[in-house]
Amino acid sequence: MKAMRRPFHGIAVLLILVLAISCSKGDNIEPIGADPCKENPCGNPQQCPNQCDEEEPTDPSGITEDDLEPEGDVTETENGYLVEGSLTMNMDSGEPIVFAEADLDVQFNDDGTLKSMSGTTEIPAPTNYFEFETPVQADIGFFTGKFLNENRDFEIQLVDERSYFVFAISASLELKLGVNDDPDAHKPLSIEAPVGGHITFIADYTDPMFFFSLGGDALGGGDEGDNNGGSDGDSSHNKLSSVSFGASFGSNFMYVPTNPVDGNVVTFQASQVTGGTVSFFKVLEASGMYYQNRGFSADINFDEPMESDFGVNYRSGINGQLDLSLDITSFISFGFPIGSGSAAVVAEASTNDGVVAKAFINGLVDPDLSWWPNFIPLMPDGHLNAYGFVEQTGNFDIGMSGSFEIQMPTGDQSMEGSVRATPEAFTMEGEVVSGDDVWGASAVFTESETKCIATTPDNFTDGISETVTEQIDAAIATTEQAIQDLQDAEDQYELELSLRGLRAALPGIIDQAQDAIDDAVAAGLASGRSTINSYLSDYNRILCSDNLSGQIDAIVRGHRNALTRLKNAVNETNDNATTRTELEGALRDLAGLDRINRTFSVTIIHGHKTFGCGDLWKMTATRSVTINETILTSGQKAQLLEAADNVKYIEEADGIRIEAQDIVDQLPTVEELESLRDNVEACVEELTNGIGGAGFVYNHDTEVFTHFVIINGEEKEVGSFNIFSKNELIETSRAELEGCDPNDALNKLVEDAKSR
Repeated sequence: MKAMRRPFHGIAVLLILVLAISCSKGDNIEPIGADPCKENPCGNPQQCPNQCDEEEPTDPSGITEDDLEPEGDVTETENGYLVEGSLTMNMDSGEPIVFAEADLDVQFNDDGTLKSMSGTTEIPAPTNYFEFETPVQADIGFFTGKFLNENRDFEIQLVDERSYFVFAISASLELKLGVNDDPDAHKPLSIEAPVGGHITFIADYTDPMFFFSLGGDALGGGDEGDNNGGSDGDSSHNKLSSVSFGASFGSNFMYVPTNPVDGNVVTFQASQVTGGTVSFFKVLEASGMYYQNRGFSADINFDEPMESDFGVNYRSGINGQLDLSLDITSFISFGFPIGSGSAAVVAEASTNDGVVAKAFINGLVDPDLSWWPNFIPLMPDGHLNAYGFVEQTGNFDIGMSGSFEIQMPTGDQSMEGSVRATPEAFTMEGEVVSGDDVWGASAVFTESETKCIATTPDNFTDGISETVTEQIDAAIATTEQAIQDLQDAEDQYELELSLRGLRAALPGIIDQAQDAIDDAVAAGLASGRSTINSYLSDYNRILCSDNLSGQIDAIVRGHRNALTRLKNAVNETNDNATTRTELEGALRDLAGLDRINRTFSVTIIHGHKTFGCGDLWKMTATRSVTINETILTSGQKAQLLEAADNVKYIEEADGIRIEAQDIVDQLPTVEELESLRDNVEACVEELTNGIGGAGFVYNHDTEVFTHFVIINGEEKEVGSFNIFSKNELIETSRAELEGCDPNDALNKLVEDAKSR
């Protein structure tokens, strides 16, 4: 068992004031009861994870049966004993802890360690630094820190691995606290039990550690008593009507911030806890459980538990509600609440000022923004995270980050960023996303005005030349299209007027079509003849006559006539409406006869093989024959149809060509336009390199916006525009410089071309 540490003379016991009354996490669960993790951890795996040890037992640790001596009426039970009388717990320090006037049920584990203790007893003081004025009777329980952390709400985090005695006290307490190194010096303190409730007292006699939890949210107090020894002080002068506090000689209170402060060590082992409201250097006020790593003094002011005499390596921390009051020289004095936050005080040596304490904070600002100075053109848009520090000197640096709306005449603009408050200034930094561009945004807020500046994106110059010279590019495109139109008109005129290409191609097309027709005739004759011969063979007959050739000639006659018609139309050199109509008709006629796919009936007159074709022996039969032949390829057909579509333009082609030429003649040349564009781009590059941003000044009294652009480091006042728009910034800045405007030069080029 750990040795009990004696309190050192001159060093106060650590004590912390706590706000809320200890209560169960569930309704009607009293703080005294059985601890399943001691009685049956293997049977309660969810409540007691990793506590069921099936391995060989180890040497017992903690309080054992050998450490306890019952006196009085002692009755043995299956796992311990019942005692009416007293129970002495022997400590390694040699100073026993006596549970007097006890009526207890004491149970032990198989390894001999204390499993549970329940019943009533007088409360032993855990340290000779304080004592009860009169014996205090209370209900008692014995629990692991883990069980209490998970099943009770004592405002503080106990050590999971340690075990604690928990007392429920229904009567008020009168304590005598040691004050200084004089063993006879003490200070009275009265603690009243809450109406309808009880005082919870937690003790770890092996630390030693104690913690009183009374509930409520206000600290009692009054005139301070006599600190010079004896018992002259009136206990009513030092009365705690609603407070929680405790001390741990082994520094076994652990402060863990609910909102960790990045970059600063704020988790630490504390010796003292007190609940209440703490003021940090007149700038920050915090309400909650206040942890410190220094000893408790009976002279502590329970209304202001934070003292000013900080030593090196001092640490303190609090979780709860924070309220800041910021006095900014160039702005105004205003404050804001942090609904859920953490504040951690660190004291460090300074070469200039000795030891300086600094409180670091982090938390979420309450969503109610009634505290926000709404006369500035910036409003939070959602939750804010507050962070920063407050120094013992009164210096502070507080930031609030989140989403904001910058209010401008051209419309509100969303921004992600932060505002920063120091004693000297209230400022803003952030980023504004506009399309694909990310702009920097900064502002300085003073009592009389807000000055906001937009910083150009990293890709600010990308595409600006194209934007400025888009009119020239459009003019170049117009000229190039006109030149292309003229070329197309000339090509069309040549094609329609002379049938260039078609005259050269037609003889080949006609010859190929003629060959295809001949092939179709030959194929039809071969197929028909085969069909006739097959019939004669099947019936053992001879051929007298048939109409096969005549049928095939009739089928291909239209194709041959279309070829003849086209030859004649192409050879006609007289260009007039009639000849153009005939040429178009001949082209479409032949294009429509691109295939022969006909099935026709052949008449077969046949006779007897022996007696011949006499009238007596002649008979007639019919059979079907099919001709399927491609006369024109798809490409040839398309070529004929394209020519047919363009014949009607022969008369118009010359007029179109002349008009296209007139258009080109009245436009600037591509070379002239490209030269103008090069000059403008050079000017734009010079301009964009000189633009440093834009902004506005908003007068809080007149509510008037004044806009400006920054060119070559100089602010130039301009009219209202969107300071986060690339195009508007370029247009506005260009007006402040001579040149870079292609309109006049482009108009002059056009007029000169028209007069040529």
